[in-house]
Amino acid sequence: MPPAFLKQPFLDMASSVWAMPEEQWIDDSPTLKDTELLKKEASGPSQIDHVNLRADMIERWKAGLVKLHVRELPGRTRVVFLGTDEQWQEIPWALWARIMQAIDHPVGYILFYGHPSKREFPDVHQKIGPSNINGGYSYLCQQTHVVVYRFEEATRVLLHELLHTACFDKEKDTVNLEASTEAWTEILLCSILSKGSKVKFNKLWTKQCGWIRAQSERLRADHGVNGPQDYAWRYTLGREKVLEEMGFMVKGNADVVSLRFTTPEFECL
Repeated sequence: MPPAFLKQPFLDMASSVWAMPEEQWIDDSPTLKDTELLKKEASGPSQIDHVNLRADMIERWKAGLVKLHVRELPGRTRVVFLGTDEQWQEIPWALWARIMQAIDHPVGYILFYGHPSKREFPDVHQKIGPSNINGGYSYLCQQTHVVVYRFEEATRVLLHELLHTACFDKEKDTVNLEASTEAWTEILLCSILSKGSKVKFNKLWTKQCGWIRAQSERLRADHGVNGPQDYAWRYTLGREKVLEEMGFMVKGNADVVSLRFTTPEFECL
């Protein structure tokens, strides 16, 4: 396990966050501004969402295949969501509230396009790009809005993007910024999921490290991901490198079947 002096500050943070009074989400009716923001954000090209899953969700909405839901955490954020009723019910709202408390700065909107596509490995020897691996974006040090456009692992993506809005590691270049943010996202997420418990953290983190190592091995062997020149490196092998350097990587085993970032045993989106 990581030395106690490394992980303890994060567990203390998680304990203090879960000790706070539980903040309540309030359902709201969609406004014209909500719909305009969703359409505007999906209307143009994106360096991250190359295939425009956002626009696909807009088309599904027009066809009556998904619904528009709105929920607000007063003083913290407003979630505008396109997706199914089942997806809406699966969002871990209490956990999202705790994450917002942990970040502790307001973000105007979370624009959430609940596209059902999964992070999947392409055929062997094919390069991995944004359409295979990304699920959201934000703008560094800007707290107007965060975009999440894939339902899978939405909680993890949200936390990653919130770190960007908080100017985390803003002095780094893009590749190292992403690798560092990925690493810290998983440490923070595991701490929050563990609610400050060392036992729960150690159990979850061992499983996550097994997932990271097995995924990196497959990326090297099947897709030629070896260094920063490879797009997927910043999110995967680069993340592993940062965690190794910080002393957080431990031994673990896993059977990796997809490009999702966290082991399914994290039991969160």
